[in-house]
Amino acid sequence: MLSTVGASLRVLLALFCVLLAWSSGTALASDAPSVDVTYELGPGDTIRVEVLGQAEMSGSFPVGTDGAIDIPYAGRVGVAGHTLAGAKEQIEARLRDGYVLNPQVVVVVEQITSKLVKVTGGVVTPGEYPLTKRVVHVSDVLVRAGGLVDPATPRAELWREVAGAREVVPVDLYLVSKGDAGADVVVLPGDSLVVPQAQLIFIDGMVQKPGSLPFRDGMTLSTAVAAAGGFTGTALRSKVKLIRGETQIVVNLRRVLQGLDADVALKPGDHVNVPESAI
Repeated sequence: MLSTVGASLRVLLALFCVLLAWSSGTALASDAPSVDVTYELGPGDTIRVEVLGQAEMSGSFPVGTDGAIDIPYAGRVGVAGHTLAGAKEQIEARLRDGYVLNPQVVVVVEQITSKLVKVTGGVVTPGEYPLTKRVVHVSDVLVRAGGLVDPATPRAELWREVAGAREVVPVDLYLVSKGDAGADVVVLPGDSLVVPQAQLIFIDGMVQKPGSLPFRDGMTLSTAVAAAGGFTGTALRSKVKLIRGETQIVVNLRRVLQGLDADVALKPGDHVNVPESAI
């Protein structure tokens, strides 16, 4: 009876230690990328390995150009091309081979450098992003980059190096936004997603939502104000300023909205200022 209780206690203690190791590993990698279960490690990545009860075998290990990490006392263990679950199995198998009787291992990713995509142009947050699962599409990358500055951007390009030459893969963003799987191109490590810069106009002053607006063909002064949420209650509608380069004109938008004067067509880069009424 006592031996059964003792065995149960040992199992519970082992489970607690595994959870503690997992918690420690997760905390140590709190700033690390969150990877999908399908992500496969590659040379240049860094992983955190926690071996239960073996602090000298635990630590952060870079994956070498040969696809292996160097576990102290156990030697090199191949992990490239494996998921985290697969890497855990590889490490535990090596440790069982005369190093640790019953190894219990936790593996987390600390840094990804083997699979990156560069995003430039008209997205909210341009930069380099890790491909955190086996298959990544353009739509996934756009989400990581904060989305398009101008949601109506019609197309983008994927640039990739093939045999030393640049190959350009066109991407129809309109079809991607409609959920067309055929248009949602698969992104490969080393690709660059190039999104055209959005053409903008700028509006400030007494409007509900001051800031930048994507330029649209046919945009006018009145439609720009409407897109900015309309006037505030203190707006001086009779003296709206349109600034274009070194030129500034004052437009009586009150008369425009009453149909008494013609609306004013805008161009990319225009700056609209709605002053405040003194009354």
